[in-house]
Amino acid sequence: MIMSKTKKLDIFNLFYSGAAVVILIGVIAKLLEWPAQDLLITGGLAIEAVVFGVSAIKFIEVKKDSEVATEATLSKMAEGVGNLSAGVGITGSGKSGVGIGGNNKVATRAHGYILKDTFEPHYAESSWKLLEQMDVLTLTKDLFYHPNWASLKSDEYDQLSHLFKSLFDKKLPSKDALPFLIKFPVAFPVSNFDALHIASPHAISLVEMAVLWKSLNVAGTNYLFEKAVIEETPAGIIIRTKNEFEIQIFGGESSEVIAHAKQFHTTSLIISPANYYLMDTISLKEADLINYFIEKSNIADDKEVVSLSNILNKKSDDTKKTFWNKFDKITYDSESITSYLVLKALVDSVSHFQNSKDGSSLLLAKVEVLTNSKEKITRNDVINFSGEIVYFGNDSEYNVKLNELFTIGELDNLNYFNDIINKLATEEILTKEGLCQLFNLIKEDTVEDLLKTLNRNLAKTNSSPTGAQLSFVLLCKVFINS
Repeated sequence: MIMSKTKKLDIFNLFYSGAAVVILIGVIAKLLEWPAQDLLITGGLAIEAVVFGVSAIKFIEVKKDSEVATEATLSKMAEGVGNLSAGVGITGSGKSGVGIGGNNKVATRAHGYILKDTFEPHYAESSWKLLEQMDVLTLTKDLFYHPNWASLKSDEYDQLSHLFKSLFDKKLPSKDALPFLIKFPVAFPVSNFDALHIASPHAISLVEMAVLWKSLNVAGTNYLFEKAVIEETPAGIIIRTKNEFEIQIFGGESSEVIAHAKQFHTTSLIISPANYYLMDTISLKEADLINYFIEKSNIADDKEVVSLSNILNKKSDDTKKTFWNKFDKITYDSESITSYLVLKALVDSVSHFQNSKDGSSLLLAKVEVLTNSKEKITRNDVINFSGEIVYFGNDSEYNVKLNELFTIGELDNLNYFNDIINKLATEEILTKEGLCQLFNLIKEDTVEDLLKTLNRNLAKTNSSPTGAQLSFVLLCKVFINS
């Protein structure tokens, strides 16, 4: 058979080659410095630019595949990406799988994402079993997933699965399924811990509690003590939903703190087991817990005051002041036992001050005594002077009888404080000397102290001074000014 051939000029090739020739001639002209050198080079480059611009417009045939992938295609594709039978330790049953052409491309759409140029792999029967176990094709609201739990040991994960089912009625994927979910081409959403809810109180063992804490810790959540509490009851350890007014505290606090919480904050403070790993997840502990005790304290309850004061004895002076400043005055009545308990607690507290002067000042500012005549007196109303005559002046040239300055009742005020000191010393709260130091009764009053006390008494009773009192006041002013 004779075949005829027809020749056709390639226009683009002509322009490519022609422009190249012009450029080469222009380069030669440039080297030899011909007059037309610039024109030749500019013309050649302009032709090349036009050729490249025109050749950029090119149409190609595209074959469109409108096939939509099924769930089976999605499953096989995901299995191929993860290479379950080898890459994540999932082995087959020994049976040969169905062979799919290794170079066949599919376009797959899943959950709004388009996965292009994915190769259909060879898959094993165990992969289908895994898909059924983890319910990957029909994920439900009962399935709970977190990728960090892949770091748990198998027995820990099994216990966690049992706990989530019993506590929250949530199903966890199998341990072997976690690597598959982590490497799945379409990211699985991490479950929301805020949605967890304990329907009713559940007993939990120490081992289960440790596993639950570890799993929540690796997941980076504080759910345990934000929405739930763990408490020890006569029936064992219970985990339940936290009520609005409840706060979890650590059971490893000091025995005094735990006893105080149990006695005076039973409904609001829930004590956890003393397992050390729980401490980091509890916010109200140590100094914050002490501040809570002070803020919520009922100073009308003498037993609570005494209990909290004993706890504060080991704390800083400022912390002790914060508590005692809640009292305006502490009134001691020798006939009332309860008022003595609070007074004794205050004296014991100030005796533990690092700064003894601050402790003494606090004591004198807070304590008042109810006399037999039902009059309230403070340390400022006490005349601490043992002599009957007061001498004053540069050379003690002046004198006045003490009972001319003060009434018998005012002179008896010292006896009330001495009775308190003797009673406290008998109970070994502090030595008698130490107590006198706190009440500022070590040294006798000076003439200036007596003058101040007299002026306070006159102002308090709103009475006019007697002749002896007036002489004492005037002479003391002259003496002090001189």
